[in-house]
Amino acid sequence: CFHMKKIELICPAGNLPSLKAALDSGADVVYTGFNDATNARNFEGLNFTHDELREGIDYAHKIGKKVYLAVNTFPQMDTYQQWYGSVDNAVKLNADAIILANLGILKYTRDKYPQVNVHLSVQASSSNYESINFYKKHFGIKRVVLPRVLTVDEMKELRGKTDVELEVFALGGLCINIEGRCYLSS
Repeated sequence: CFHMKKIELICPAGNLPSLKAALDSGADVVYTGFNDATNARNFEGLNFTHDELREGIDYAHKIGKKVYLAVNTFPQMDTYQQWYGSVDNAVKLNADAIILANLGILKYTRDKYPQVNVHLSVQASSSNYESINFYKKHFGIKRVVLPRVLTVDEMKELRGKTDVELEVFALGGLCINIEGRCYLSS
């Protein structure tokens, strides 16, 4: 018997009006981040303060939708406390999932919050089943965001070798290199 899970439409949201517009227009989930260095989409004038995100998550939950929060960049030297704080805030705000990339932040999250829903960011550049299953075994990831460079056949092959949920980009700019390794292209 073949069982197909409903496709979940996930849209980016850089501010409260775009979060509401995406959810009101049919998105099942929005993904976003804090307006700081812990978010790979940290662009001037976009992303959320703690209070704005609280309002956005409350809005989403009231209408039966979800918010995933990206903490998907890599701390340098002694800056990891800021990333820990973003994870702590995501948990306090009741984000439906935290999207992570860094091994140290994954370990912190799993050790401190074993029940939290963790997704592996495209920034981790995990594009083979051995890597994906490693992250599941050691960090309990529920989903992996795959790099856009994979073909449909490659994604089908992955589906046959892991039970981790697969998320794929339907559109967006293509990196010259695999996401999560963009500096290798420079």
